[in-house]
Amino acid sequence: MRLIDDDGNLFGTVNVVDVLVVLLVLSVVVAGFALIQGGDPPSGPSTETRYATLDLGTQPAYVANLVEEGDNVTPNDQQELTVTDVYVTDDGSNRRVLARVAIDGQLTDEGTLNYRGGPPRVGRELTITTSTYSTSGRITAVDESNPELDLQNTRVLLETTVTADEADRIDTDDTITRNNRTIASIESFRLYETDDPNQRRAVVVANLLAHQDGDTLRFGVTPLRVGQTVQLTTGEFDLQGTLLRTGVSELPVSETDVLLRTELDSDTLAQLEAGDEYLVNDQTVATIQTIDAYGTGASDRRLAYIGVTYQTYQPRETPQFAGQRVREGAQLPFRTDEYEFQGRVVRENALEQRGTETTREVTLELENVEPDVANSVEAGMTEQVAGETIVDVSNVEVEPAQVVLTSDDGNVFLRDHPVNKDVTITADIQVRESASGITFKGTSLRQGETVLLDFGTVIIRATVVSV
Repeated sequence: MRLIDDDGNLFGTVNVVDVLVVLLVLSVVVAGFALIQGGDPPSGPSTETRYATLDLGTQPAYVANLVEEGDNVTPNDQQELTVTDVYVTDDGSNRRVLARVAIDGQLTDEGTLNYRGGPPRVGRELTITTSTYSTSGRITAVDESNPELDLQNTRVLLETTVTADEADRIDTDDTITRNNRTIASIESFRLYETDDPNQRRAVVVANLLAHQDGDTLRFGVTPLRVGQTVQLTTGEFDLQGTLLRTGVSELPVSETDVLLRTELDSDTLAQLEAGDEYLVNDQTVATIQTIDAYGTGASDRRLAYIGVTYQTYQPRETPQFAGQRVREGAQLPFRTDEYEFQGRVVRENALEQRGTETTREVTLELENVEPDVANSVEAGMTEQVAGETIVDVSNVEVEPAQVVLTSDDGNVFLRDHPVNKDVTITADIQVRESASGITFKGTSLRQGETVLLDFGTVIIRATVVSV
């Protein structure tokens, strides 16, 4: 019997066309069933992504400048590394580079991501090789999210020394940009002179883009802690600043009043005026408020008490001026184009000498002086400072000085000196009274003390008899 007869029937009973139609219908039904039951053919190993922080260390600037977001490394079809964030800071003349990378790899049977023969663990070294550069670094952190580095802005107070030329170029518009990201900007600053005319001391508030590294906030690799050195380099200046404070909102500059004591020559004293300003790079750093001056016994020297308001900064409890702590005993400078001097701080937070200014009638005495000295003092004589009378002699009494003589037989006699005189002076003297006593020219005025009086034509030292 033939398989298919002349009528096209299979085994002489079933039409071949009908059989093919039935088979087609069955194949569609089977395929639909398989689709409903989710019966996809087995797939290859599954992949996942991890994000890692990669410390690429110190790099030459020409390498660091090439590292960019989007740089990609593809070892094979199932593994890939892509740079998702870049943080570059200065390290001397080189750059410090930190990169965030997305790592795609296969999961092992234990659920561990595999990239180039092992999991991306902290401490492992990875290489980034592109068409323009090749470098490597160590993994410092790994997690399943966050393609961006943990960066945050923080303001710090820095103190440093720069050249006078660099100081001229510092400006509040200065910014530092590395790899198209601003990593630092100058918010405010104050300049002070130093003992070297070619150097300036700078106090700067800088806004830094810092990296949170565990519990430590770092600018590059520098932990932002007091005493650390922070590098800020622009095309205009290179600043190596000592960190004084973190988290400052503005430059902690305030006005501090002090009273300085110093000796000046007469010509310099004549140039001083209240309101004189001490300028550094067109910034006012100190202003004279008060001036009191007295004779010293030398015709060309004056003892001066000068009240000055200084622009100080306060990194800690004690205010500072140009690196010097402002407190009693400190030596502080004052300069203008016409003169300069240094004074010792004798009072803090005050511009005047202690006590209330008043006038006292004082009795003074010159004992056993030559006639020329005795005759040089007269009623009506005055001592003046800056046009103000501080001593006004109202009465002078001159008597022969008393001397003690011993006779040949041992008797003691009180006799008038044949030449020398005793002089008693009554004067109205401008003094200051306080709880600690009375002072004149900054020194104690009490019985038995010696005071110096400068009447212009004559200078005397008299003993206080009564106040």
